[in-house]
Parts: sequence; C-alpha cells; structure tokens
Amino acid sequence: MSNLIIYLQPFLIALALSLVFAKALILFGKKYQLFDPLKENKIHKREIARFGGVAMIVSFLLVMFFSKNLVIDHLKWGIVFSSILILVFGVYDDLKNASWKKQILVQVLVALLMISAGLSVDYIANPFGGAEFRLDLFNLQIFGLSFSVLGSLFIIFWIVGLMNAMNWLDGLDGLSGGVGFIGAITMFFLSISPLVNQPPLGIISIIFAGSILGFLAFNFFPAKIFMGTSGSMFLGFMLAVLAIFSGGKIATALLVLGFPILDATWVIVQRIKAGKSPFRGDNLHLHYRLLALNWSQKKVTLFIYCICLIFGVASILSQSYGKIFLFISLFLVIGMIYIGTSKKRSSCHSREDGNPEFNSKN
Repeated sequence: MSNLIIYLQPFLIALALSLVFAKALILFGKKYQLFDPLKENKIHKREIARFGGVAMIVSFLLVMFFSKNLVIDHLKWGIVFSSILILVFGVYDDLKNASWKKQILVQVLVALLMISAGLSVDYIANPFGGAEFRLDLFNLQIFGLSFSVLGSLFIIFWIVGLMNAMNWLDGLDGLSGGVGFIGAITMFFLSISPLVNQPPLGIISIIFAGSILGFLAFNFFPAKIFMGTSGSMFLGFMLAVLAIFSGGKIATALLVLGFPILDATWVIVQRIKAGKSPFRGDNLHLHYRLLALNWSQKKVTLFIYCICLIFGVASILSQSYGKIFLFISLFLVIGMIYIGTSKKRSSCHSREDGNPEFNSKN
C-alpha cells in the first residue's frame, strides 16, 4: 500500500493543480482576450484560450520540486531549468510568433542544458545481439567536464526531434496531449518494471502524466484551451528525457511515439522532395488526411490514441527482436493509412496552410 501511495499521491496532486491552473488560464484568457488567433484556414472557428502548457509545466515543477520522495540532483535541476526555458520561450512564441530558427535554437539550448546537467548516452543496444553501438569513443573536456561527442549529438538530435514531432502533432483537440499522456504512462510502467526498477523515475513519470491529464480535461474535443508552443515542446522534451533516463529505452519511446515520429519524418521528406521548406505548413499530416475522409476530430484523435496505446503496451511486453517486428508493423500500418488517404489529400483543410509550421497552434 505504501508503494502505491508513493505514486498515487504525486499523480493526484499534479492532476489537481493542473486542473486548477488550466481553469484559471481559461478565465484569464477570456478576461484579457488572450485567444488563439482566428484565421480563415484554421480548423477552429471560435475563440479559444491559449497557454495551457503553462498549467502543465507549473504543476509538474511544483510537485516534482516539493516531492519528499525525490532528491533534486544535477539531472533533475536540468529538467527544472530546461522546463522554465521552454515555458518562457513558449509564451513568447505564442504572443510574438517567433521564427523557426529561434525555435530550433531554443530546443538545442534545452538539449545542451541537459547534457551539461549530466544526461548522457554511452551506447545503443544492438537489437540483433552482439556488441552494442558505442557512442562514447570520442570525448571532449570542457570546463573540467567530459562530454561524449557522438553521445551528445545523439541527445541533441533526439530531444529536438521529439520536441518538433509533438509540436507538429498538435493539430486537433486533445491529440498531442493524449499521445503525451500515453507516453508518460508507458514510461511510468517501464520505470517500475523489474527490467528498469527506478522508483524515482516512476515518480517523475507519474507526476508528468498527472500534469498532462489535468490539462487534457479542458483540451479534449471540444477544446476550451490550447497548450501552445510551451505545452507541445514540453511534452516532447520530457518524453525524450524520460526515455534516456529509463536505462536508454529509446526503442520503447520509438514505438509509443512512433506515430508522430514517422508522420513528421514522412511529411519532411515529402516537402523536401517537392522543393518546399520542411517547416511550411500543409495538409500532409495524417490527422488532416483522416479529416479529409470526413472523420470527426474526436474519431481521428481516438484512432491515433489506440495506435499509440497498442504499440506502447506491446513495447513494454516485448524483447529486442519483438520491438523490431513491432516497429516494422507500425511503419506498415502508417504507410497503408497514407496510401489509403492519398486520394483525399486535396480536400483536407490545413490548420496553418502556407504559414511556418513551427508557429502553428492547436
């Protein structure tokens, strides 16, 4: 029972705080007219409050920082300062529409903050057995600290990639938040499993899940508040870091977040092939393509939830060979969906068609 309280208490506190903060931000947005801008080519045609990511980040940081079962070491301080940077920049971006270059710069800074706090990846396990792929062969000494060159580059690519994948997924009510919640819960069960057995990581994961769920109560269709840049970037950041913390279980994160990762990768490739900037919005994302089939926002969102949940559960129960099979299966499933929706692409309405995708909101 005591073990249950260790996880249940911070989850419920984070949930309650997130609910309160999200509701307060909705009222604050209405009072001061801080709504997501209405545009002709957006899905949403009504005024909806912004800055929901603030509710998630603040509730998460408060519960994590004051949890008596967590010791705030260098890595956790890295999470704190990185989250604050994401919050401040996210609010700035929602108000001023920062360029994609500024967003990339901040994302890289966040990754560098975590590396300087001690986050590292020394190797990637070989799923076929045998020797692992070492990332700590080349090291640099900076300010008395040793950094792995390849490991640091991997961390930067991983964190920046997931932050943008979750940002681009933020196109329908509850979509990015729900996928983030599934990812957080997956990381929680992985953390407390005999394979990893890291209770502190489990506490952080469940606090993260509670902060998302409180916001999601107001963000699921029909949304009363949007998460904004701070929310989507925070989701991607935390999921990327938790995957590395949990014994480097990158494969698990790839499966539970395989949908947004493969979707973002496919869209980037298509834009580059068409001679367009990879950061320009269009109707290529799978959630838009499903809308073109006359699916409702709720149906599309629940369908994507199911995909992420199925592969997330399967990833926890599978060994290395099984994860390879699962990822191939996920790739084929998403590929078939793209092929099946290709004829309807032209009728799908982009939320931010023609505008920089980095600046698009829910």
